[in-house]
Amino acid sequence: MKMALEGIRVLDVSEAGLAPVCCRILADMGAEVIKVERTGAGDQTRGILEISGNVPIYDINYVFEFYNFNKKGITLDLKKKEGQEILYKLVEKSDVFVCNFRPHALKSLGLEYKTISKINPRIIYTHLSGYGLHGPEKDVGAYDFVGYWARSGVMAALGEPGTPLPFQLPGFGDNTTGMYAACAIMMALFHRERTGEGQEVCVSLVGGGIWSMGIVLSSVLATGLEYPRVSRTCQSNPIFNSYECADGNWLQLACIQGDRYWSNVCQALDICELEHDPRFETHELRMENHEALIPVLDKVFKSRNRDEWAERLSQQEIIWTLVKTPADVATDPTPWADGYFREIDHPAGKKLKIIMPPWQFSKTPPTIRNTAPEFGQHTEEVLTETLGYSWDDVTAFKDKGVIS
Repeated sequence: MKMALEGIRVLDVSEAGLAPVCCRILADMGAEVIKVERTGAGDQTRGILEISGNVPIYDINYVFEFYNFNKKGITLDLKKKEGQEILYKLVEKSDVFVCNFRPHALKSLGLEYKTISKINPRIIYTHLSGYGLHGPEKDVGAYDFVGYWARSGVMAALGEPGTPLPFQLPGFGDNTTGMYAACAIMMALFHRERTGEGQEVCVSLVGGGIWSMGIVLSSVLATGLEYPRVSRTCQSNPIFNSYECADGNWLQLACIQGDRYWSNVCQALDICELEHDPRFETHELRMENHEALIPVLDKVFKSRNRDEWAERLSQQEIIWTLVKTPADVATDPTPWADGYFREIDHPAGKKLKIIMPPWQFSKTPPTIRNTAPEFGQHTEEVLTETLGYSWDDVTAFKDKGVIS
């Protein structure tokens, strides 16, 4: 089966999460992605399980795998002239160049857009950063915890008012912004297909966070008013809210069209006497009296276990769902049926359950063809088969420390 991006070659000159996950998306859709790692230590994510302290240890580095499925892996010392020359030869033969080094590092390594585009004017040069390339913080380093969560307003908008700010989820901003970057690359490739022109594409974590906060920040931009943290106890629409059940599990109602669903909610909760209560009979009245209604619904939901409520709610035309933990989601039959999870055989001799991109294609679906590369696994293959170096050249590169 021909894949959507078959024939597209991507140079992934990056590490950590944002840029690698962008390139993994392209790889899953059929692009040949060559991951270039530093000689010696390689991508910092290779050691993330040991240094993070917040993720469980496993004998397969599932974080590195997630970011690097379907890639070829090579090592290059880009501080050496020979290493730069090898990279430039790859640039000549590539369609997309992705990097996440800061501008001063790009300049010292000869990896700026003006240099790369002279070698290959058709290339889509993609730079991923914390705060963009044009503002006063262009040389400031960032991970998604700071660039996406903290600086874009996401972190400050979450949680109950008066409580400490929530701790961030690892990789959330990287994965979201990485998807935006992959989308940008696709648009640039489409433009090149029509015009023959390559170009520079810039995507930042703060920009990704701002886009993700689009509704909230649109409100602030339009009104000039701060967007408050809203407590579930003060939710203006009580049937667009979360509720705790008797067993400590939670349900989420999302009945935006309050008058359409109110009768069904009353039947499911066995509170039909409230349907025509003069305080709650219309959506406007429920919004006006939400501080009286939410405690009533809290008490009702705490009278039964979640499974009992699930059965009753399922019998009504109501927009709702279970609030699931990550462990719950991992065994949920719906994402398995839709192919969002998949189990593969890992070279380590174990089965590994993995996450697939969140889309489906009838003709060109994403695939997992290879697990993440071992350190420098494809260096010799790429140098000899893609670039035409001899084995004597490869040996000389190893002796000089140009490759590992």
